Amino acid sequence: MHGYFNYHSVDDEKRKLQIHVHTLQRSLAAQRKKREEAEDQLHELEKENKKQYQHIVELEKELEKIKRQRDMYKDMLFKKNVNHTTEEVSDTELLLQTPTKKRGGQYGHKGHGRLLPLQINSYKRVYTRTCPDCHIKLKRSVACLTHTVEDIPAPFVTQPIVTQYKVERQWCGNCKKEVTAKPLEVIPGSRLGINLVTYIMLLKYGAKVPLEAIVLLLHNQYGLTISKGGIVQILHRTKQWLGPQYQRLREEIQMAPVVHADETGWRVEGINKWIWAFLSKDTVCYQVEESRGKGVPQDFFKDSNPHAVLVRDDYAAYQSIPRTQQSCWAHMLRKSHEAVEQPSSSKEMKALHEKLKAIYEILDTVTKKPFSQKYRQTIYDSTLRDLRLIIRTHYQSEDAIKIQTRVRNQNKNLLTALLYQDVPLTNNHAERTIRPLVVTRKISGGSRSPTGAHAHMTNMSIFQTIRLKNQPLVPTLKEQLLHGVFGKN
Repeated sequence: MHGYFNYHSVDDEKRKLQIHVHTLQRSLAAQRKKREEAEDQLHELEKENKKQYQHIVELEKELEKIKRQRDMYKDMLFKKNVNHTTEEVSDTELLLQTPTKKRGGQYGHKGHGRLLPLQINSYKRVYTRTCPDCHIKLKRSVACLTHTVEDIPAPFVTQPIVTQYKVERQWCGNCKKEVTAKPLEVIPGSRLGINLVTYIMLLKYGAKVPLEAIVLLLHNQYGLTISKGGIVQILHRTKQWLGPQYQRLREEIQMAPVVHADETGWRVEGINKWIWAFLSKDTVCYQVEESRGKGVPQDFFKDSNPHAVLVRDDYAAYQSIPRTQQSCWAHMLRKSHEAVEQPSSSKEMKALHEKLKAIYEILDTVTKKPFSQKYRQTIYDSTLRDLRLIIRTHYQSEDAIKIQTRVRNQNKNLLTALLYQDVPLTNNHAERTIRPLVVTRKISGGSRSPTGAHAHMTNMSIFQTIRLKNQPLVPTLKEQLLHGVFGKN
């Protein structure tokens, strides 16, 4: 037989064909098994690929969020050039404008340099005896160039004033007891004077100087050696002296017709705490708390003026306070602006943003005019209808729905300033007043003990209130320290 197989008999041929078929069947089964395994691996890879794709999408969203934060912080640090027009422009409008003009003084504007001092303490005439190039002897000249310099005394020139008091032990024949006089402006039991204590507070709470730098400045400027621990003890004692005044600030704010509130983080012994700032127009009270919950403002406003208006941001903890409230428009417009700036911003979101801007412009214009209850009530009714129209609109885009939810949550609180005199549309006053503590937190990281945290809040409250009231800083601070020192004796 000729062909692929050369068999000697039919049976032999059948047997070999059967063997060949069985071999092919086994090979087919093995191939099927491999195919099934490959399909399983392909399925697993597809699942893994899907997970990786979702992870990439999440990372892209996170990257976009970080970019937005970066751009926001860049705008905060490096403000963009803004058009200068003859009309007044609000802070919120500046946020929404597109810069086109160079920052700083424009061409043709009158320059402003440092003015010469009104009093000159000394005069010095400077000349050279020989030419600096050829070394030939020079004659004196009548013509002069004038150069005025302001400087400070060299280190160790200003020595500390050391005073030793000899307090007479006098006898009162009428009372039958020993009497001793109290030196004026001297802290009982302290080796440090009131001027030095005031200067330390000025460095710590005004210039935000760290303790190590205060030690260095006192040593190099006055030759005084005071340790960090010594300065800490001084600041703790000032907290005790200023404690009654701090309580009076708290009561003054509670009775004020308009109260602002804000909060920010603060670390104590490396643990996250919260600073709450409650303030009126010219008074501030800082307090450090364990929680950011609603219990803190509820406790503060428990015994406060029931007719006061609370100006605040959109933090939910304030909603439970039984007071008339004004929500911050700057926060609302900032969130709306951020949504519009996104590449995926919807047409609905852009239209909503324009509506909110238009409402704010109306409110801003009206609140700057002299107060008229009837006129403002009319504007209140019309703008309230505009807000309710926004709330009832059925938006389809997710970004528009988020801003709509913010508007719905704030609702009438966005319009309270229309009905009350001297109520601002934003909470910028609280934002600016709490910023010194934010700067201090960036420098020091917080407080090393609860006692230090409370001392910082008390002293800083007194310090910032003096500045808000536009009082002379050093004399007023010194007066309040002395009042606290001798008020307890």
